[in-house]
Amino acid sequence: MKTFPYLAKTLVSFSAMVAGGAFAFAVALTFVLSFFSTVEISAWNVVASHVGPWFLLWVGVYAIHNMLPIAVAHGRTRREFLIGTSLLAVVLAVVGIVIAWAGFLAEGALYSLMDWQADAHGSLVVHFLMYLVWFVTGALCAAGFDRFGAGGAFVLPAALVFIAVTRAQLPGSGDLPLFPDGPAQLGAGWYGLSAAAFVVALAGMWALARNMPVRVRS
Repeated sequence: MKTFPYLAKTLVSFSAMVAGGAFAFAVALTFVLSFFSTVEISAWNVVASHVGPWFLLWVGVYAIHNMLPIAVAHGRTRREFLIGTSLLAVVLAVVGIVIAWAGFLAEGALYSLMDWQADAHGSLVVHFLMYLVWFVTGALCAAGFDRFGAGGAFVLPAALVFIAVTRAQLPGSGDLPLFPDGPAQLGAGWYGLSAAAFVVALAGMWALARNMPVRVRS
């Protein structure tokens, strides 16, 4: 089993299928709601900006909690698996923004045809960094709990900071707690903070997962 190709083939294809189903559901739900009220929000924006990050966080958890033990049982090293997972984070983030923007374009054409109005969504870079950080944050949390059991809760405060930073530039997200007007004051500096969150979360995942005990799960 080649670690990265296996991870990419399994999780990228699964994520794409889930995204396709989510888009179809979003469009169908919009049509249903249009019979009862004026359409003024983007259903796909809800999926891409809110549901999508949580899905990628779960994929990060799944990669470490479920697939790392299987890889080790098949003779792969933790180092090889973690390299593959790190590459997968970038690939999934790229796939995520391609799917998100394809959805925005298709939905925009539909909204124009139906004379509906959609709300604003974040930039391509904002979504890329958000997907990247949320996936690695999920992997970090899984590594913490798998290594220390309930004691892994110590990673949660850092995880909350990481994911909060990535959402600061999304339209409608508001200010960060204890830091009013922070996104407006720092502007593009928030992109650097999101990149830093990715680096720190990735380093934490490596530090915790490289020596954690593994048990093959059925």
